Amino acid sequence: MRARYIPYLLIAPSLGFLTVLFFVPLAQTIALAFQAGGVWSTENFARMAADLNFTDAVVNTFEIVVIVVPLQLLLALAMAMMLQHVRGGRDIVLWIWSIPLGISDLAAGLVWLAILTDKGYLNTVLVDLGLLNGPQSWLSYETPATLLAAIVVAELWRATSIVLVILVAGVQLIPKEYGEAAEVFGATPWQRFTRVTLPLLRPSIQTARSCVRCSPSRCLRSRASLLATMM
Repeated sequence: MRARYIPYLLIAPSLGFLTVLFFVPLAQTIALAFQAGGVWSTENFARMAADLNFTDAVVNTFEIVVIVVPLQLLLALAMAMMLQHVRGGRDIVLWIWSIPLGISDLAAGLVWLAILTDKGYLNTVLVDLGLLNGPQSWLSYETPATLLAAIVVAELWRATSIVLVILVAGVQLIPKEYGEAAEVFGATPWQRFTRVTLPLLRPSIQTARSCVRCSPSRCLRSRASLLATMM
């Protein structure tokens, strides 16, 4: 067997998995979206656009995206820089920070519901500490600010880890000699970060931005998962 076919054979199982469990259902979903009553139609989209909650849903989703995506990048970048200064147990810290990667949207929604519900852990702790006189409703439509904050925090907890992994891999590819040379020439830590580390991290940041570019759908799924557990 020629060596040039080996890479294709190695990725064949993954492509088969994606085709059966992702691309085929995606094609079926798109086809169903353009069908109504067994005929091709845009009736589903017209009904969706005419819904009273459609505009609010779109605005809220992109509002979450505008808040979450920059915070994800900043938080992951800060965590990656902090990780570089951890001497002992660095792998354990990275493993702990990466735990949300293995948790599904629904499971994350259940966890945060257990924390933020009226009888959840957060209210229990705050009442025991005397900071609240009674349970506070964090996930009510009557308190949109706390509901938005809860969704933002839950999404940050769930999705920042993938950005962190990408940035950590990028930091590890930066030769230490560059930072050492800048330090010899009198560069401050902030100058080394902004003029050495950050420019060299640009490819990794671009990759991370590509991963979070689908954040509208991810934020919508997280929001739906969290709210679905409330019903």
